[in-house]
Amino acid sequence: MSTQSKEKTPVNGANDGFLEMDRRDFMKTAALVGGAAAMAGTVPWAINEAGESLMPAHALAQSGATSSYPLNKPEHVIYSICLNCHTACSLKAKIQDGVLVKIDGNPYSPMNLLPHLPEEIPLADAAKVDGKICPKGQAGVQIANDPYRVRKVLKRAGKRGENKWQSISFDQFIDEVVNGGDLFGEGQVDGLKDIYKLRDPELSKELAADSAAVAAGDMTLDEFKQKHADHLDLLIDPDHPDLGPVNNQFVFMGGRVEHGRKELAKRFTYSSFGSVNFYLHTTICEQSHHIASKMMTGKT
Repeated sequence: MSTQSKEKTPVNGANDGFLEMDRRDFMKTAALVGGAAAMAGTVPWAINEAGESLMPAHALAQSGATSSYPLNKPEHVIYSICLNCHTACSLKAKIQDGVLVKIDGNPYSPMNLLPHLPEEIPLADAAKVDGKICPKGQAGVQIANDPYRVRKVLKRAGKRGENKWQSISFDQFIDEVVNGGDLFGEGQVDGLKDIYKLRDPELSKELAADSAAVAAGDMTLDEFKQKHADHLDLLIDPDHPDLGPVNNQFVFMGGRVEHGRKELAKRFTYSSFGSVNFYLHTTICEQSHHIASKMMTGKT
């Protein structure tokens, strides 16, 4: 009877330096490890609060286990949304003595835990389970507690460039922004009420159409001025009607504005105040990426 030799693979051992493993055993072990890794990626596991063993997150939430860890109680948890990128992940913020000390993912959200906790899980049980969140999200603790974070309205208290500031109340801020005045001891500063000049929507459409005609060469500047002689004071510069009405001196420049707020702000800027100058975070951040991609590839 012929015998077939098995190909052996040397493996480092703790005792004799080498262990022998044939190819079949190696494939079995690799499949087992790979399957375990795949399972671990789909079922969230956590160390139980006694520090003794691993258990699925669902089981941990409903286990009733107790721990001395002070931040796994619902009174120390605030659920919110992360705005450190446009994904807007769900957050589980942990509060100690009124101060934000830790940020994790919301275990109720499939964005942060798969499978996520059902909504039926009580808050007291969910407090024991942390979802995943990226380092950028966890850095929200540093952002919230940054000593240079602006938490009050700051008004310039010296000449431009002197870096001198004073804190003012929101009521004073609103009054000065709306009504203007000699705000810095340097003369009159117009408020919103002063630049909200063009308020007739029909006249606004007519001025816009005729200024476009001037730009296209279909109407001369003199013809424009003669036609709108009674309303030239509504324009930023009657000699350059394409600059539009004085209302365009209002510029809305948003930071991290989410959908809902964005639509409201856009409606106010365009349709209510009558300014064309509406800019979001995208304009000063990722839009350069989109434009460069379009110019290089011809695709968006």
